[in-house]
Amino acid sequence: MKRRLSGRNAESSPRPGGLLRSLRKQRGFTLRDVHVASIRLARRFKQPAFQIPPSRLHEIEVKEVVPSVYRMYTLACVYRCSIRKLLSWYNIPPVLRRSSRSR
Repeated sequence: MKRRLSGRNAESSPRPGGLLRSLRKQRGFTLRDVHVASIRLARRFKQPAFQIPPSRLHEIEVKEVVPSVYRMYTLACVYRCSIRKLLSWYNIPPVLRRSSRSR
């Protein structure tokens, strides 16, 4: 099932798909380049869920389909940026550590 972002105010912040597309282009990658790199990663980890077909990447970038955690990891690796940064584009905050006082 494709998950799409909803309820985002287009004027308040850039859309995650557009940011991913900009990052891909800044790095000089085509949709096919990302696909080939994702296949290598999937083989390395023996997990096909890391693969990102060009058509799916297009949907992530243009149709605002939310990538799976595997594909998010792949994008972070291929684009050489932190997964934390990518998650923040989807309004997912970093993990908060519990203070020792709250235990």
